[in-house]
Amino acid sequence: MSASVGIDLGTTFSAVAYVDPKTRLPKIIPNREGRNLTPSVIQFLNGEEIFGGEAEDAFNAGEENCVATFKREMGEEKPFCCIDGKPYSSEELSAKLLRRLKEDAEAALGEPIKDAVITVPAYFYSKQREATLRAAQTAGLKVKKLIDEPNAAAMTYGLNCWRENANILVYDLGGGTFDVTLVHMGKDGELATVATRGNHTLGGRDWDARLQEILIERFEEETGLDLREDREARFMLGGMAEEVKKELSAPNMESVKVVAKFPEYGKATISATRAEFEERTVDLLSRTGALCLAVLEEAGLAKEDVADVLLVGGSTRMPQVKAYLEKLFGKPPLSRVNPDEAVALGAAIQASKENESYVSLSVAVVDGKKTTDRSGIQLTSASKAVKAEKNLGNVGLLSLRETTAHAMGVVAVDKDNDRYYNEIVIPANHPRPVRAAKKFRFFPSPNGDNELAIYVLQGDDESPLNCQITSKYVASGIRYAKENAALGVVIRVQYSYDENGIVRVQARQDDSNVDLPIRKESLPSDLSAFGRPVSAAQNAKGAKGSIAIQGVGAQSLAHKYKAVTFSNVKWQKYDAVASHPSGAMFGEPSVHVVAEDKRIEFHGYNVSEMDEGVQYEIEPDDSFVIECDVDTSTIQPHPGGSLNISLGLIEAQLTENGGSFLISGKRVAQVGSRFHLRMSLSEGGKYEVAVDGKVVGEEFKASKRNVVVRFGFVHEDHYCKLLSHAYVSDISMSHAAASDGEESSEAETWDD
Repeated sequence: MSASVGIDLGTTFSAVAYVDPKTRLPKIIPNREGRNLTPSVIQFLNGEEIFGGEAEDAFNAGEENCVATFKREMGEEKPFCCIDGKPYSSEELSAKLLRRLKEDAEAALGEPIKDAVITVPAYFYSKQREATLRAAQTAGLKVKKLIDEPNAAAMTYGLNCWRENANILVYDLGGGTFDVTLVHMGKDGELATVATRGNHTLGGRDWDARLQEILIERFEEETGLDLREDREARFMLGGMAEEVKKELSAPNMESVKVVAKFPEYGKATISATRAEFEERTVDLLSRTGALCLAVLEEAGLAKEDVADVLLVGGSTRMPQVKAYLEKLFGKPPLSRVNPDEAVALGAAIQASKENESYVSLSVAVVDGKKTTDRSGIQLTSASKAVKAEKNLGNVGLLSLRETTAHAMGVVAVDKDNDRYYNEIVIPANHPRPVRAAKKFRFFPSPNGDNELAIYVLQGDDESPLNCQITSKYVASGIRYAKENAALGVVIRVQYSYDENGIVRVQARQDDSNVDLPIRKESLPSDLSAFGRPVSAAQNAKGAKGSIAIQGVGAQSLAHKYKAVTFSNVKWQKYDAVASHPSGAMFGEPSVHVVAEDKRIEFHGYNVSEMDEGVQYEIEPDDSFVIECDVDTSTIQPHPGGSLNISLGLIEAQLTENGGSFLISGKRVAQVGSRFHLRMSLSEGGKYEVAVDGKVVGEEFKASKRNVVVRFGFVHEDHYCKLLSHAYVSDISMSHAAASDGEESSEAETWDD
């Protein structure tokens, strides 16, 4: 036989539970000391690893080589501590603790553990969830699922206190983390997460730290010693702080006498009061309250729509928490579950169930921002009466659908092509597991490897740097198709939040049913570029109004629009002069216009008249951008010769000394012989010209006819024996073609 268990891997205490096969109810499994809770503390002593009460006592006494609260740094690559010269990460320490919990549970049950559901803070990002998963695997556990801590507690509460149509706000203040989650109790035991917020570096330990400061101040006043510089004294008072906090949390306990002994002074006694403790920590409570209100705002609810506030986590035993929440919500919070054990019991309930299937993406756009569509869910208690409380009897009637704590997006370029932003793909608080796929246009090279870099964001802020840039994926093996070189290929990128809340990325080319090879790379050490304007070089790659996945180095940019260069577009050559000498007798090419990739050159020798070049027509509603470096200094002096560049209403007339830019025949700028040019047409008729990065002219004029893009050379009718040539180099153009209806970037998802 083997058992499925639920494990609450806590910051200060951990617990293991299972569903008793006889009663079909969850039950805590005691550790080898006979205690329901195992302190999340490890002591390294003479080559041994000490756990349980002994490790906790050593830590509270300030002994060396003790580690605690390492959960707060889960997912960080840097070491959490260094013991006897050996560094340990939070992941490694968590693996050691999980192995101990596993061994204790197997000894108590008398059978091996088949698999486990492990709890994590709801606001853990993907990297922290991945680290938890790896730690469990290192400990020899087969993980069935990671479940958010407030959701696990809500299952425990719902088992005995089900209230159909009730919105329950789960306030989970543990030793090291804080989460607040709104859950909705539907029909037949269906529990659904609506919205969640949290802070995985805010918890009871922060209250302890404030109390430690109070103790240090009082003992310094009493003894005259400088305890802030005394490492041993700080350790000792830090260990006392939690016990003093517990005493001050007892009913009617307004002050506590604290006795400590210092080598330089001897025994000293001071008093710590509840009033000062609460005054020193009011800002910490306010931070939790702000997150509570943010959850309600996200769900579109008022405080009156919350049926009850459920307290979870040992730190909710502090009287100030209950008083604060009662004032905030106008009703006393519930203490209907054991705050220390509810999470483990809920995880055990989940361990008895199958994992959920993927749901379809359901989004709405509110004020231009992509959010979860909840139009089909009635959440307000005013619209549906909350039914009488009942006991579900056994775990079989309970089911849970969790949500995404963080929006999932990709670094993109905005419609003006000048800044990076967060393009949200899956919004926050969407039911999970869920997938979404988007189509991107990619232009592979016929030479070398074609790779696409994808920067994944978690967060809903518009600025990438205000979100978590969690990972970089690189899709490779993108195939070049010569027959469709001008159109590029379609890359479908699929984003997933799996049942554990872990982000996954896949990619496929065109209509292929085979995934492209994809690898995860380390993020660049400097991501500050995503907070600055898009560089001119990047602008040259992108397209007006495109949604882009940014590439770095040899890894390319992908977007939804057609990129145009001289080498992949069907330019039409034109020659407005019926007959003129070819110049062959002088060794000149018979073709006066030479167009190459990113370059066009015009030749003329022994000419009497010349008016020729290349042109390209676009639809009146298309968007078009030209960027190039222009050098006219090599045009030899002769009367009437000029290089002409035009885009619709915009025209440049340039000689060897430079020239003028005109819009609708009116001069808007005078330029020299060398400059950087940008001309664009957008928004169905907005013309704009910029020289060396500065806009020099713009005009809006819609057209019903096709717009002509032209590069040409004009020479007036007279005989000229001088060699003349001009060229434009480093040309980059982007063409966003209009269509009857804007092509959707959404794509069909596929199974893993």
